[in-house]
Amino acid sequence: MEKQNVKDLILLELEQQERPLAWLSRKTEIKYGTLYGILIHRIIILSDDNLAKINKVLGTDFSND
Repeated sequence: MEKQNVKDLILLELEQQERPLAWLSRKTEIKYGTLYGILIHRIIILSDDNLAKINKVLGTDFSND
């Protein structure tokens, strides 16, 4: 079974918590356009620093493998 991509897991967690991407942007202080490029368009690499911010806000422990 294929492991889910961390970006998919983040989007799924946002959906489960009923939070929009704009909320995550405000809470992590990552620009909305950057988050959109990372999670939706997938043209920006998710840095370990940004992933740590996302994990802290969402209460998750996703890794960037």
